[in-house]
Amino acid sequence: MAHAHHTMQTDVIPGTVHLVDLAGTLHVKHNEGGQKDIVLLPQPTNEFDDPLNWSKGRKLLCACLLLLAVFSADIMTTLLSAAEVAISEETGIPISTLNQGISVQYFFFGWSTWLLWQPLGLTFGRRPCLLLGALGMIACSVWTSYVTTTGEWYANRIIIGFMYGPIETMIEVCMSDLFFAHDRGFWIGMYCWILFAIPFIGAVPAGYIAQYLGWKWIQWIAAIISAGCFMIMFFFMEETMFYRPPVREEALDAEESASDEGFTGTTNEKKAVTSQSPPQTELGTNSTKKSYTQKLKFWGARRPGQPNNYLRHMWMPFALLRFPGIAFAGILVGSVLSWFNVVVATIALVLSGAPYNMSTDAIGLMFLAPFIGCTIGCLFAGVSANKFAVWMSRRKGGIFEPEYRLWMAVVPLILHPAGCILFGVGANHGVHWVGLAFGLAFVVGTFPIGSAIAINYIIDSYKEVSGDGLVTMICIRNTMGFAFGFAVTPWIEADGVQNTYIAVAFIGMFFWGLCFLFILIGKKTRKATAKTYWAMVEEHGLQAH
Repeated sequence: MAHAHHTMQTDVIPGTVHLVDLAGTLHVKHNEGGQKDIVLLPQPTNEFDDPLNWSKGRKLLCACLLLLAVFSADIMTTLLSAAEVAISEETGIPISTLNQGISVQYFFFGWSTWLLWQPLGLTFGRRPCLLLGALGMIACSVWTSYVTTTGEWYANRIIIGFMYGPIETMIEVCMSDLFFAHDRGFWIGMYCWILFAIPFIGAVPAGYIAQYLGWKWIQWIAAIISAGCFMIMFFFMEETMFYRPPVREEALDAEESASDEGFTGTTNEKKAVTSQSPPQTELGTNSTKKSYTQKLKFWGARRPGQPNNYLRHMWMPFALLRFPGIAFAGILVGSVLSWFNVVVATIALVLSGAPYNMSTDAIGLMFLAPFIGCTIGCLFAGVSANKFAVWMSRRKGGIFEPEYRLWMAVVPLILHPAGCILFGVGANHGVHWVGLAFGLAFVVGTFPIGSAIAINYIIDSYKEVSGDGLVTMICIRNTMGFAFGFAVTPWIEADGVQNTYIAVAFIGMFFWGLCFLFILIGKKTRKATAKTYWAMVEEHGLQAH
């Protein structure tokens, strides 16, 4: 039987799932509340401590603490942008070196995740990684204020970058531990919002702190706030790792499913539908409630029967490059981080020079524009993506395809070039600063949309390897961001702001255009790689988190 099951399985297209049960005939757990025809993916077990079964309040607390972890990490790593000119004047470290140090930091954000944090978090638990990383960043944040030489600056950025690693992918993994597929979009959107919005909104107070207390206080205040966040996380943040024994997924032919009373197969495609009998109660043997102190434990999150996959998580991100969807998501997010680095590196440069000649606190205020853009982009990415995906699924007979979310790229395809030209060409012609503000808001508004598209595309398409797939994405992203961040200051010095931004406008359009290519070919690539994918899933006993 096992063999027959395997051969059936290979025909299922990974990522094509039954999200909306229009006929109400699937014998699986459904959503409670408003939309009762939405199938719960992944299917929860019958255990009390399965994070998918937690009460709304418990989930909400955990999600908010995860977002607090992102906030705390971001204020320690990204707030110096507004004060670059002041730091350079005081320490004698050139601005180009400061920017390159920040690029190296991003490089280590990604690669530390792959080499250390993700394998640790997926094997032993999410909580210890998030807390250890936070402690390391607090120590580095204090040290930043004492940096006086180029070498020290690089060392400081490398170590703080290394300690930031858990924030890069652990948060998304925890969100998919806690929430079902149809709820996840909102929280991934919130994560992207904090990730991109904090560097911009944080620059407002950072500008004032640098102006009136000196730039060193930026890092000291960040360290004090983060130490407070750390205490809250230590006492209230639960472990979300939960091992679900693999649930068999059945591949149903259209004929087979049509014989299920009332269920009509809409197409001849094979459909992945979670096992037709309700989950068995033997999953619920360990139904004891954890006490408060048990929830705080630093170890012991592993369950009996849970494989130890530390080494596998180290090589898996490389193996996943053979799946075009994962490489595409990495390149899309890589382009977003590249533009983020270009914007952050140029705001202070453009605004402190003629004809604007702004002071540090005024430059900080100017960061409000990208913050507003980012917030609107996040609202769009979080709310509309989910609604659109459910709407499309209803139209297509209840079947959900990951490509549905890619349609959101229509917005960035227009806003990105418009914003680049407003800011880059505008600054060159001395346009009023309001024009530059709109340009920045347009460009930065596309960042969370790109991140949400890519993260959701990986989790939706290849949920069994989504933890490792996100690492692949982050490594591609941070390597691209590192390259652009390293090159941006020399590029602007050679070509000027106007020509650099015109180039960025067109390169950006190319990357956003890839989404439309994948609307056309995404399902074909998933179908073409299905055999390889299921063979890999079977070989390593992988399962959806």
